Amino acid sequence: MVKAKQYAAVDIAKYVSALLVVAIHTYPFLEISETFNTLFIAIVCRLAVPFFFVSSGYFLFRKLNGTKKQNLNRLKKYLWRLISLYLVWTVIYIPYTIWNYMSEGFSLISLAGWIRDFFLNGSYYHLWFLPALITGTLIVYLIGEKKRISKVVFISMILYFIGYLINVYAPIWQSLPYVSIVYGFFTKTLVTARDGFFFAPIFIALGANMAKMPRPKLKASCVGFAASFLLLIIEVMTYYSLGILQDLSCMFLSLVPTTYFLMNLLLDVKMEYKPVYGDLRKDSTLIYVSHILFARLLLLVLPEAHLVVYLATLAFSSMFAFLVIRYRKQIPWLKNLM
Repeated sequence: MVKAKQYAAVDIAKYVSALLVVAIHTYPFLEISETFNTLFIAIVCRLAVPFFFVSSGYFLFRKLNGTKKQNLNRLKKYLWRLISLYLVWTVIYIPYTIWNYMSEGFSLISLAGWIRDFFLNGSYYHLWFLPALITGTLIVYLIGEKKRISKVVFISMILYFIGYLINVYAPIWQSLPYVSIVYGFFTKTLVTARDGFFFAPIFIALGANMAKMPRPKLKASCVGFAASFLLLIIEVMTYYSLGILQDLSCMFLSLVPTTYFLMNLLLDVKMEYKPVYGDLRKDSTLIYVSHILFARLLLLVLPEAHLVVYLATLAFSSMFAFLVIRYRKQIPWLKNLM
């Protein structure tokens, strides 16, 4: 029961993170204030996916405490679950993929782009999290087999910093002679550094570090989170004032310490155990993967009512998650959706 108490706050935070991801794709405050909507998404909502990576890294690597063979088997089981989940939802989103092709026009180049995205950036845009988690986990595990966890964090931070330079300062690279050619080649081949190579490893490595090494005390985590979150606000406001804040420029430096201290803080929060916390963890996954099914249609019907679309998307995806969890025992194949 101690473990359940320890992780209750993390499960709640994962659920809240899923709700924030929905906001990223529905722009809830756009009609109220475009500036507030932009900053809310960039500052608050952008914590969601890094938190998913950190918590995933923590829960995986705390289990990798056996022999090399045992750890490898556990890793294979974990990765197969992610691959299966990704393939299932890729199939579910095929009608939407075809819809995109019909809207933009089919070509062999666009098909090649989809194949590239399937492996690197997600078969559908919000599904990028799954191949990134698979790739990032493999990178952290393989480096961790030869290096200490502190070295893994250091190498992952270098990768993240390279990705940060590529993504955040994209408008600058696009405006420079010759450099724009190199940057253009990068975007044509990899599209973005927000992927499993540059983005995911640092957050997964931080989770692994928490699982393997002593963690800061609660008070230190609270102070660290407050200071880091303040730096995040300043950083985002700076990019916004410079006019370089865009969707793919979300690899903020302050996200790294903010997410690290947030996860540490939540791990030290002890709450009375309730079975609903386990369902919230499953809800977060189902809401994340399913919400675009509803958001795309709702935005088509209500293009100028983004707050309504956000709330309706939450309602539909939450109901979908509830039904899957409720009937997963009666209909076993529903387990493949989560």
